[in-house]
Amino acid sequence: MPAPNSFLKNLNSCPFKKVLFVLYGFTFFFCGEKSSAQILKIEKIRCSLSKDDAASIQKIAQYEIAFYNAVFDTQKNDSLVINVRIYGRKQDFLATPDGTNAYNAGADGYFLAGTHDVYILKTEHVNAALLHELSHAILHQNLVDPPQWLDEGLATYLGSLIVDKNEIYYTPITGRIERIKELADNGTLHLAGFLNNKAKWAGDKSTYTDQYTIAYSIIYFLVKTNLNLIKNITDGLQQNQAPIVTLSRDFNSFQFFQSKYIDFYKNQN
Repeated sequence: MPAPNSFLKNLNSCPFKKVLFVLYGFTFFFCGEKSSAQILKIEKIRCSLSKDDAASIQKIAQYEIAFYNAVFDTQKNDSLVINVRIYGRKQDFLATPDGTNAYNAGADGYFLAGTHDVYILKTEHVNAALLHELSHAILHQNLVDPPQWLDEGLATYLGSLIVDKNEIYYTPITGRIERIKELADNGTLHLAGFLNNKAKWAGDKSTYTDQYTIAYSIIYFLVKTNLNLIKNITDGLQQNQAPIVTLSRDFNSFQFFQSKYIDFYKNQN
């Protein structure tokens, strides 16, 4: 799915902890050293990338690989090579297999499920768009037909990572966080219905943006609470167990999950 570029101007940087994942006894430590694996094969069409941007993209790509290796308890993602095409001209991007649909949806890029290739229109948000679509490409190699909220939530979360002085930082998407507070305050946030919805997202631009926001907010809350929760959901999906069932088990009830989620966002500054 393409990534809408709304809210990108509301990124707010804060230090991202050096990553220590303990998932079912499996410890993953991402030390930030350069790997010999070349995850991305980037082709630039009528554009260029600075050395800093290219290095940052490859570094965070390594992080995404390690993240999904930990979530799925595998090493197979280490051997992935994902083709990325970055276009400097809009007309060239529109001529790609799904470029027109992506652009009309307000997106700077998209992931083509049939080939696992990524197509990006170069804008000021090129890094975030590429890393968002890279998440889709990796997740779909590990999980068949993931729920849209999980797919887009993880992609939006991982697309907000940056590199500064050779360290990976997480950049909270403040516009989305503030919107979640509004939805919770006015009583229009219905998590059970959102998680149970199996239909493709639809609606006007505002509704569509809110769907991305809610998906992101669930992932952000789960990551901040305990990364095991993400792994539990993907494990459950591989056994045909609905995420709402997994969350109800992990939090003892869905009502308690929802109350913890709402309290978490009430306390976000």
